[in-house]
Amino acid sequence: MAEENSFVYGIIHIGSSSLSMRIVEYKDADTIRVIEEVRKETTFGEEVFINKKLSFTSIRRLCDMLNGLKQLLRDYCVADYKVYATAILREAENRRPVLDLIHVNTGFYVDVVDMPQEIYYKHYLLQYLIQKSRNGKRYDYGDNLLFVDITSGCVGLTAWENGSLRYQHNVHIGTLRLLETFKQNQRDSLDFPQAMAEYIHAIMSPLWGAIKRYHPSSIILSGREARIIASLMRLSMDAENKAEVKADAFKKLYMEAGSLSASRTRQKYYVSEQWAMTVLPTIHIYKEILDNVPVEHILMFGTTFVEAVTMFYGAEKVKEPFILYMQTQNIELTRSIAAAYYYEPLHTKALELYSHVIIAGLKKKSGLTKRDEFLLRMAIILYQIGKYVNLLDSQAHAWNLIRGTDIFGISDKEKDIVASVVYYDHKGNPSDDDTPFRILSDTAKMTALKLISIFRMVRAMDISRKQKMKDITARATGDILIIEYDSRENTALETWMFDKNKEFFENVYGLEVKLERR
Repeated sequence: MAEENSFVYGIIHIGSSSLSMRIVEYKDADTIRVIEEVRKETTFGEEVFINKKLSFTSIRRLCDMLNGLKQLLRDYCVADYKVYATAILREAENRRPVLDLIHVNTGFYVDVVDMPQEIYYKHYLLQYLIQKSRNGKRYDYGDNLLFVDITSGCVGLTAWENGSLRYQHNVHIGTLRLLETFKQNQRDSLDFPQAMAEYIHAIMSPLWGAIKRYHPSSIILSGREARIIASLMRLSMDAENKAEVKADAFKKLYMEAGSLSASRTRQKYYVSEQWAMTVLPTIHIYKEILDNVPVEHILMFGTTFVEAVTMFYGAEKVKEPFILYMQTQNIELTRSIAAAYYYEPLHTKALELYSHVIIAGLKKKSGLTKRDEFLLRMAIILYQIGKYVNLLDSQAHAWNLIRGTDIFGISDKEKDIVASVVYYDHKGNPSDDDTPFRILSDTAKMTALKLISIFRMVRAMDISRKQKMKDITARATGDILIIEYDSRENTALETWMFDKNKEFFENVYGLEVKLERR
């Protein structure tokens, strides 16, 4: 029976190497009671990375396993649950038929998590654990941290400097993806370890210059792969599922296991075949990172995706303050991305403020959520980055740059909304004739239209980049939105541009807009 002010839910994860489920009772971030936890190793991920699709035999087996988990949810009377899939379905060419067959045969709708979101969920949990430890003064590994998360499909690298999120990049060389790059006879060759090391270096070497700018003093290794390596090193995890390892100890493991085949790894360390296959690529990825980013401390966290998403799901439900903290960090990271291209801090922050005031003034008439406003802030921060490429057609360049960038904390679908807002920042009517608008879902198109209409007005309000308008207020009265401001300066340019751009808002919202000086 759930305690007062708590709720019970289940999380299912269809992973590349396992199918897992957690049923928990969530009260707050520090009070999560695990009621049931099950995990079954699978080979679905290997099949997808080799064949690019999941066979119907495997789909039927997966559905049978999911129905078993569904029965377990019924046994515990759990009505609130969610099913996630990561690389296994993200990479499958027959993803749509697989998702449909899962729904038809189990009733489950599966949320296929984008790669940046997968890394973000796990990063959210790690950051929470680190902040908690820091507040408890149990350790201090500095404010400059490099987080490394290896999955079957990618390596996520996230840098914090002086306690702020500054850099995030995902590289498509996860453990299974690396193995799939080479043929079986090549993997059996004595030359394979060196060839893999050189391949990893060729892919990752362009990153080290950027990462070194943030002077990391500690590296945080996480995920299933970190647990495997910790096991081989016979490290004991503490109550927070964390262990510290010395660089010399890792070098010793590299010398012992860095050239072993999967079969020899199994014999030497008594691990499963799946774990043995993971060891070699993981060791070489870690070696590449540690060779190029020397640090004082190396920490290993045994956190998994299902643990992380379980916590995040509950935190969103109860609106944990840490969610807002991480969103603030996401915004700061977006500023860092923009600053690498073209970014005007004062102008941007003025537009962020104006848009917040207008959305608050519209109240329920805005039809926008807090998440939508968050996406609008990202669009405002990024809308000028295309000028780095060329002033001519800069919005098209910005659209391409945004879609080609892993933006931490938002899904690919949300990123497409952000990119669309930027594409139509001051001209053009959003139309299905244009790719930036056509690729959006119907719901996303309506959200984009509302955000574009607000964006155009606030951009006009600081078109001179002089932040002339002060003490902005907005209120919706009947069918009129009234925006008022104070200013000691000539605002002719701003009001003229506003009058030119307000029509789009009026057509979207069905409200007349008035911009008035007090």
